[in-house]
Amino acid sequence: MNRVQDLININERKGLPRTYRFNPLIRWFTILLALAVIVYSIWVILYKISSDSSTFYKIVPFIILFLAFNTLLKNLLSVNSIRLSKQNIQFRYLVKPAVSILLDSIIKISLHDSRPKGIKFHYKEDDQDKNFLLILAFPRILEIVNSIAELCPDIEYDEFIKNIIITDIEKKVAQKQKVE
Repeated sequence: MNRVQDLININERKGLPRTYRFNPLIRWFTILLALAVIVYSIWVILYKISSDSSTFYKIVPFIILFLAFNTLLKNLLSVNSIRLSKQNIQFRYLVKPAVSILLDSIIKISLHDSRPKGIKFHYKEDDQDKNFLLILAFPRILEIVNSIAELCPDIEYDEFIKNIIITDIEKKVAQKQKVE
């Protein structure tokens, strides 16, 4: 089965509710490794660096500490899992509260082209316009966007999103190829 056929009628084939998540083994290994590097860097700073150490050896543990702390925060504060149902999409984190967006409230989906690159969901909540950014590095992003497009056919899309969503014409062509 080719990639287009994998995305056609995905909600019907895979069922709802459905959950997407980062690989927990990789996520927790990265968190534990970052914590170990932070502890080791602090130990080096407190017990191995003296006034006789060169400037290079005094600076390097702080740089490593900064990079490990940055990695730890990114893994704790980024979206860990997405739960898609017929009514809403829920973005869950490890340490932050979950963000739930009703599918009926989504107005537009667009590409956020600055750093970090991602898919931006524009939606209304309590008569206020809100945005939610999902980074492109999230696993199965095409599947998620096509599932939402299937559930909410009246959403507005920018050019990038229009190009990644399976259109009715592509569905008909794929079904003809499947029959042949």
